[in-house]
Amino acid sequence: MICDHGGNTMPEMTGAEAMFEFMVREGVQYVFGNPGTTELPLMDLFAASDEIKYILALHEDSALGIAAGYAEATGKPAVVNLHTNPGLAHALGNLYNAYRAGTPLIVTAGQQDTRSMIDEPLLYADMLQLARQHTKWCWEVHHAAEIPPAMARAFKIAQTPPTGPVFLSLPVNVMEERAEIELPPVTRIGPRVRGDISKIKEAAAALASARNPAIIAGDGCARSGALAELVRLAETIAARVHAEPLNSLLVFPTGHSLYAGPLFPNAKQTRALLEGIDVILAIGVNNLAPLVYTGTRMIPDGVRLIQIDAGDHELGKTYPAEVAILADPRSAIEELIQELTPFTSAASESLAKRRALIATHIAEARAKFTEHAMTASADGPMSPAFVAREMRQAAAQNAVLVDESVTSTAFVRTIFELNEPNSFFYAKGGSLGLALPEAVGVKLAMPDRQVLCTVGDGTALYTIQGLWTAARYGLAVTFIVFNNASYMILKGGLLAMKGESAERGLFVGMDITEPEIDFVKLAESMGLLARRVLKAAELRPALDWAFSEKGPTLLDVAILREGRSVLR
Repeated sequence: MICDHGGNTMPEMTGAEAMFEFMVREGVQYVFGNPGTTELPLMDLFAASDEIKYILALHEDSALGIAAGYAEATGKPAVVNLHTNPGLAHALGNLYNAYRAGTPLIVTAGQQDTRSMIDEPLLYADMLQLARQHTKWCWEVHHAAEIPPAMARAFKIAQTPPTGPVFLSLPVNVMEERAEIELPPVTRIGPRVRGDISKIKEAAAALASARNPAIIAGDGCARSGALAELVRLAETIAARVHAEPLNSLLVFPTGHSLYAGPLFPNAKQTRALLEGIDVILAIGVNNLAPLVYTGTRMIPDGVRLIQIDAGDHELGKTYPAEVAILADPRSAIEELIQELTPFTSAASESLAKRRALIATHIAEARAKFTEHAMTASADGPMSPAFVAREMRQAAAQNAVLVDESVTSTAFVRTIFELNEPNSFFYAKGGSLGLALPEAVGVKLAMPDRQVLCTVGDGTALYTIQGLWTAARYGLAVTFIVFNNASYMILKGGLLAMKGESAERGLFVGMDITEPEIDFVKLAESMGLLARRVLKAAELRPALDWAFSEKGPTLLDVAILREGRSVLR
């Protein structure tokens, strides 16, 4: 025993024990992972204590996806433990998603013994090079006593806005090393950072003079807990609200009369939605670029842009901002409302008329869009819109939706109305394979909420092992596969190109047929109850059955296989 700086004695423990004790003190309930030889010093401690439960996944990308779902649903950093460089490489797809979305994660991986690194043993590589571009911070610990301060820094950085994943490399000999170790506290930085008041006033003046303003709400609004304030602001200035392209969280109540729907990662499509707007207020937005470059800009020329974000990197990143405010979104919205009060009081009649006109326009657009939901053949595949409508009618009002249905997602997002905070999750980064495991983590965090996971058949197969983890831990997620037996979004891209594939109707490498995947047998092999749904009349009974079961279920739903031009 030795004394710390305050004269207190410090206990002797291994690096693994220090990490475990630190996590217990921080209130960590679960560690998500798929173990290997370098993780054994930590794994042994889960047998010695039940203070933290280990959640086993069958693939590292599934482990990271489950952890991401748990972190998003709780709003707290989740801890992932991976196996050396190949394990980290396996998890990169969903680490990328987490980084793009700002998911707070403590990603750790065992590393080979430092004494053998010079020999480049099996499984060894410099993991920091691999992790650095997809994390806020990464570090490799050098001795056992360094583990707690590294963990403290990791927790601080992961949960400080703008939030995101961090990475720690843990050499196996450091985890086994014994030392007299202090567990330092985590520095917690208050998130309610207020913006420059002169910029708040500039923004208020621009919004007060706008003829047709629009708000683009990003994930930063949800992370800031600003949904109620955002509704109030939209109503105050009579502005329609769009979600940013591929928002990963619920950023605005989708049933609200001023919600004009999501923007899309398609420049032509989004530009058309924003035509006629003179002022845009983008709050907590980090995605205003199209998936496929065409030379078309998403925001029309001449639009005045006001941006609010918790991180300076996003301000003016894609478009120059006339007013850029570095601030916590919720705090900035509250101050904007206060500055706008004199204007709104004086112009209440004209604002009321504008609100009514916007609401009428949005209602008409929604009705036109959802006409597709009324069409379904009695004895054939269903439209995605029909499936989304039936899901909404069958599900609990406060159901949670985890979506990655790709070409069906526009229908799911629009028709499956969600109004409660923390009820929607999506794979913002575009790396396929997040939703299925993410739903498992969401259900673990929200055991009393009904959780639905909508996935395309292609994306489901990237992390299908997540089904086993749902069954293993009795997590009653309802998985709904929108099955068109193809990579339909890529077919749509080729149709838009109008080349040989479109001319011949031949889409090489894009059909999941011959043989088709039997998702029912696949799910049953992993411990789920499952059904195939081929006809419209079968869907509602199947949904009612799935929602009534106490364990996880899967519905393999046959949807239309006709492609349409997308992406360009």
